[in-house]
Amino acid sequence: MKKPGRNEPCPCGSGKKYKKCCLHASQPTAGGTLVYTDLDELSNQVPRLLTQGKYNEAEAVCQQLMEQYPEQIDGLHRYAEFFEEKGDLKKAAEYYQKTATFAEQAGGFGEGSIAFFKKKAIELAGDNGGDNAEL
Repeated sequence: MKKPGRNEPCPCGSGKKYKKCCLHASQPTAGGTLVYTDLDELSNQVPRLLTQGKYNEAEAVCQQLMEQYPEQIDGLHRYAEFFEEKGDLKKAAEYYQKTATFAEQAGGFGEGSIAFFKKKAIELAGDNGGDNAEL
C-alpha cells in the first residue's frame, strides 16, 4: 500500500489528516494526545491567526515557515491560504500552483492533494481574470 501524503486522509479511517493521526504514531504521546512537531505547531498558527484577522502575524509565520522549513510544503501552502484570505487572488493562485509543483516534485503526496492545489490555482486565477494557460 502506498504511503499517504501528510495532508491526505489517514488510511486508518479516523477521518483525520494523516499528519494529525498515524504519521506520528511512533512518537510519544502525552495523555493520548499526539506530540506534534515544531513544524506542525508553526504551520497550524497561520489559519488561527487568519481567523483572528491578524494578517501581519500570519504573514510573518508564513515567512518563518519558508525560511526554517524550505524542504517542506507548509510555507507555500500557508502563503496560498494567506493571500486567498486577504483577497489577493493572483498571488494565491501563484502560491497554490507553486504548492502543486512542489508536491509533484517532492513525491509522497497523494494525487488528491495535488489535484486540490491545481484546482485552487486555476479557480483563483480565473476569479482574478488571470490567464489559466500560465498555470
